[in-house]
Amino acid sequence: MSMWIYFQGLESSELPVRPAGFDALFDVEFDELRRRVRAGDAVWLEAGFFQLDEIYLLQSHLGRDRELPIFEGRHIPDPGGGPGHVALDPPEVARTAAYLERVSFPDQWQEWRQLPSSESDEELRERLAQYHDDLRAFYARSAEQGSAVVKHFSF
Repeated sequence: MSMWIYFQGLESSELPVRPAGFDALFDVEFDELRRRVRAGDAVWLEAGFFQLDEIYLLQSHLGRDRELPIFEGRHIPDPGGGPGHVALDPPEVARTAAYLERVSFPDQWQEWRQLPSSESDEELRERLAQYHDDLRAFYARSAEQGSAVVKHFSF
């Protein structure tokens, strides 16, 4: 089974009112999703995002913003029973961008590797470091534009 999270930046006025509207945002051809990622308007994470969330959670001294980059935000339930969506309004996007700017991935990786549940292989480190860089750039751009962010989950 494939699991992934897709992050899309958009104008606040474009945030759907109903859950079905969130589904419609992502009911497009796969090539369109990839085009959005290449344009910097979106980020796609596959394997490893649970570990990246754990790495961010180690930053307890930076407050609750550490929960925003991956899973947190306003949950939009899926009437069909799926994982639903998550939305961040522009102020949350700005806080997330500021948080990611302060996080040192190498420092967090070293701290996380000390946990008994950690996986410390080089391939995972490289993937998570790339995800961190992608998220940092995406949230910085979204915050600069005053955009909201919607997260689409597939588990």
